[in-house]
Amino acid sequence: MGEWAVVFFFAAVVLLLALGWALLFLVFRRRLASARGSRIEPHGDGLRVPLVAAFSGWKGIPWLSWSSSNINPTLILHPDHIECRVIRTRRKPYEAVSRVDYRETFGTNNVVLEFADSISSFAGNTANRVTARDAISRLSTRGCPLSVRARSLLDG
Repeated sequence: MGEWAVVFFFAAVVLLLALGWALLFLVFRRRLASARGSRIEPHGDGLRVPLVAAFSGWKGIPWLSWSSSNINPTLILHPDHIECRVIRTRRKPYEAVSRVDYRETFGTNNVVLEFADSISSFAGNTANRVTARDAISRLSTRGCPLSVRARSLLDG
């Protein structure tokens, strides 16, 4: 009887873990699907860029980050400044943006902002190429310099 109890307990633990991972997978898949259909929308006096995740990293190497968040990532384009949030909210004037970059891999479409007064960068994953292009276009019209990748996204 003791062996069956151990086998049953082990099977129950494995089943619960599998159900947990399946639930997480479905939640994230649903969230990505809804983000892919999202567009930039008005938010107070600014425009909210829908993000599924945000990252803080170093200038020039956005794939290496020291913080990330998918709880409430924020990128809002106000008339005179940018509001971005990974862990805490930062507000910077458009003049502080030294470069806007675009990075794309499977499932990610990142708008990367580098700041002149900081060694850090902000990367926001829109999970949508059209939304990323729209955000980069709006940043460009506000005078933010674009990288070659960001410029080719707008041109192509």
